[in-house]
Amino acid sequence: MSHDLDDSTGKPAMAYVGEEPWHGLGEKLPPGQSIDTWLEAARLNWRIQTLPVHYQFQGRDRIMPDRFVLARDDTGAALSIVSTDYQVVQPSEVLEFYRDLVEDRGYTLETAGALDGGRKVWALANTGMVKDVAGDPADRLGAYVLLATSCDKSLATTATFTSIRVVCQNTLCFAYKDMKGQNRRNMKVDHTKKFDANSIKEQLGLIDTAWDCFLDQINPLTGYQLKNQSAKKFFESLYLTDKEMEEGKLPANARHKEINQIESLFLSAPGQSGAKSQETLWGAVNAVTYYVDHVRSTKSIERMDSAWFGSGASLKEKAWDRAQELIAASHQ
Repeated sequence: MSHDLDDSTGKPAMAYVGEEPWHGLGEKLPPGQSIDTWLEAARLNWRIQTLPVHYQFQGRDRIMPDRFVLARDDTGAALSIVSTDYQVVQPSEVLEFYRDLVEDRGYTLETAGALDGGRKVWALANTGMVKDVAGDPADRLGAYVLLATSCDKSLATTATFTSIRVVCQNTLCFAYKDMKGQNRRNMKVDHTKKFDANSIKEQLGLIDTAWDCFLDQINPLTGYQLKNQSAKKFFESLYLTDKEMEEGKLPANARHKEINQIESLFLSAPGQSGAKSQETLWGAVNAVTYYVDHVRSTKSIERMDSAWFGSGASLKEKAWDRAQELIAASHQ
């Protein structure tokens, strides 16, 4: 399945409100549903069991004392093998994380579900904060909080501030300054530590400042013109290291198709004809995010997984970082 949604129960493990997702799957819910309703609709009403690893030796059943199978309690499917210090985060905990955010802070859940047989679980909520990009009411961004976890050691339990562009549903994470003043794109809890939802929620108080800072960083992008070869060079730089760029190298031939697709989207993707996007650095960033979220064909990693947690997310981050570097250089 190109969507990689968990279908262990016979139905796609995803629920959503609003517009139908690109893959056309999942259960649509009316706005304002309870967390319990979301658990049922997103097929997340199962638990992870920790079971000892058994093996046969000379006709006798033996148990490994320091290894355990994580298995679903509904289908019995084995999801991974972990050590004694592994801290499980249950699927229900991902949605429960939002209960008081919905009730007390006015957040609204927009989508939740599971990928890869249940190995990854996520939920995405709208904070209610919406702003025009550089004062353009035709280009609006909403602020969201994404929480995701895995039980196969491929992803720490991660909370991320995410923007969604209304006109095309492009997603882009934005950074916040932690207690040490360092810019971070997400808050991570390794699976060797117990997931403390309250600790993560304390850091969510930083979202107002992070959101304003993110919008301030976008404004210069809308006034930075990128035409013809300048745009092409920007997209090529996403597939090169800094050293390769300094040496004037070109991306490998295998990347040319991707670059050409992004170049085309730079001119034709939804939202690209607006005054703030047309042939600007902001338009270039959105060409990349649209490509990753809606177009990119992936093989070993599926599109949704890649766009939020894998190589697609890395490509979007690199586009944002390169754009900020160009703005900084223009002020020198």
